[in-house]
Amino acid sequence: MAKRSIFEGLSYALIYEELKGFYHNIDPRAKLLYAAATIAALIVNDLQKLLVILALNLALTLLYLRILNRLAALLKGLSIFIAMIVIFNTLISLLLAGEHLDIYSLLETQAKAILRVVIAATALTVFLSTTTPWEIVQGLSKIGIKYTYLYTFIIALRFIPIVFSEMRSIYDAQRSRGLELEKGGVLSRVKKLAPIVIPTIVCSMLRARDLVEAMELKGFGYSNKRSFYKPLKFRRIDAGFALTTVMAYAFIALTPIP
Repeated sequence: MAKRSIFEGLSYALIYEELKGFYHNIDPRAKLLYAAATIAALIVNDLQKLLVILALNLALTLLYLRILNRLAALLKGLSIFIAMIVIFNTLISLLLAGEHLDIYSLLETQAKAILRVVIAATALTVFLSTTTPWEIVQGLSKIGIKYTYLYTFIIALRFIPIVFSEMRSIYDAQRSRGLELEKGGVLSRVKKLAPIVIPTIVCSMLRARDLVEAMELKGFGYSNKRSFYKPLKFRRIDAGFALTTVMAYAFIALTPIP
C-alpha cells in the first residue's frame, strides 16, 4: 500500500469501493447485525476474550483481503485518538491509585482500550467499505426507520471522505504558497491550522447549500414512503452470515474463561 497521509488514510478507509466480493453481495441488514454484534461484544472486560474477538474479526477479513489495507489506513488516522485514550487512562489511573499504582493492571487496561478501538474499527471498515450509502438507507428503512432521518446520517457519512480530500487539497495549496506547518511548537502549529480549517469549513458550507437546493428540487421529503430502484432481498446466505457471527460473538462473550 502506498504511503498515505492521515487525511488520505481516513478517506480511503471509509469510502465505498465498487468490487465483486463476498461482503459486497451480503445484504446490508446482515452486515449491520454483524457490526452490532461486534460492538455489543465489546462489553466484555476480559483481555483473553477481547483477543479472541479480534482474532475472529481478522479471520472474517479473509473474505475480503483488501479490508486489511483499509483497516491499517483507518488505524493510522485514529492514531491520535488512540494516543489520547492511552494518556487519559494513564492519568486517571495515576490519580486514583497514586503511589499504589499497579503497572500490570495499567498495561492491561491500556491493552483492553486499544483492542476495543481496533475491533470496532474492523467492523466499521467492513461495513462502510462494502456497502453503498443507498443500500444503508434502504436496509434501515426496511426495518422501520424513516428515510428522512437516515439521510442526515448518510450525507454526513458520504461527506466525511470528501471533506478530508478537500482538506488535503487545501493543505497542499497552502504549502505551495509558503505556509510552513511542520515547524514550530505545538501552539504555533495549532495557530497555523486556521488557513486550512477556515477554507475547509467555507467549502463544506457551500457544498451543503448546493446539496439542500438539489434535494428541494427533487422533492425530498414530499412523501413518507420512499421507493427504491433495486429492492433488497434477504436471502439464506445473508441469514446464515448474520446468525453465524451473532452466535459466535454471543458464545465468546457468555462463555467463562477457565
